[in-house]
Amino acid sequence: MSGTRAFLVRRLTALLVVTAVAVTTLLAAYYGVSRNSAAVTDRSTPAILQVAASIDALNASYDEAKRSISSPTAEFEGLSEEYRNQLSTAKQSLAQVSKSTIGGESARGSLRTTAALVTSYGDTVEQAYANRDNPTLRDAYLGYADSILRHGHSGILDRLKAVQQRQFDVLDDQTSFGWLLTFAWWLLVPGLFLTLAALLVHTQRFLRRRFRRLVNPWLAAATALLIALLPLAAFTYQTQDRLESAGASLTQSGIGHNGGPTARKVARTMRNAHWQAGAVGWIPVGGAVLAALILVGLQPRIDEYRFQSR
Repeated sequence: MSGTRAFLVRRLTALLVVTAVAVTTLLAAYYGVSRNSAAVTDRSTPAILQVAASIDALNASYDEAKRSISSPTAEFEGLSEEYRNQLSTAKQSLAQVSKSTIGGESARGSLRTTAALVTSYGDTVEQAYANRDNPTLRDAYLGYADSILRHGHSGILDRLKAVQQRQFDVLDDQTSFGWLLTFAWWLLVPGLFLTLAALLVHTQRFLRRRFRRLVNPWLAAATALLIALLPLAAFTYQTQDRLESAGASLTQSGIGHNGGPTARKVARTMRNAHWQAGAVGWIPVGGAVLAALILVGLQPRIDEYRFQSR
């Protein structure tokens, strides 16, 4: 094998290996950011808002129950419609979030326990209303209802806040860049693609000197294809910025009262990120095209030396 053919075979191997590693790394790094756009919109947002709505509704329900039971017209009006609406809202939200919580199995178990406690809480409030004419029993039942709702650690609200905190932890993982993605995007991906670009440029210079041709169009096209990294990097920055904005919206106070507007705000924020996430499917296609261009650009030059003596 001639020295030129041996060099070209080694260079072709190096280019294909670096291409495979660079494209695989880019695919993993891009997917690592873009995959969370759908998770934040479709799973995290409704789960977090439902828990927040339950907390706010239960707090409001107790205050309304006390007011309603103490009302001079309680005997005729019963427990107020507002109380029943708030309790119904809490139960419906808990039923929904139990199916889709992002806090894991421990959160689902806690929510099932909480749902049972909410039923007990409602029954206790009903008992307070039934004994509204007996101040001692009425206050005892109201106190018990308050304990079910607000007792430290074992009360409904503390259980829900613990679930909410686990949800926020998951949300933070979904919306933060993290050291691994930072390493990939700031060092690994640029380093690999710069190495690939340098190898392609050096190979074209070698071919120009050895074969007296101004340019190898296939390798030139492969080099130009590397520019596709720039829009992907821009998409990653934009997606990450939107994820952080969505995370900020979901961790504001008062989201339980403003669930609808908050959900719409997150949806608007993440709208463009969804189609950008679809670009992940083009990365392996681009990698295959890049490898094909390199192969077509070098293989004919290698074949020219196939039958030359050592």
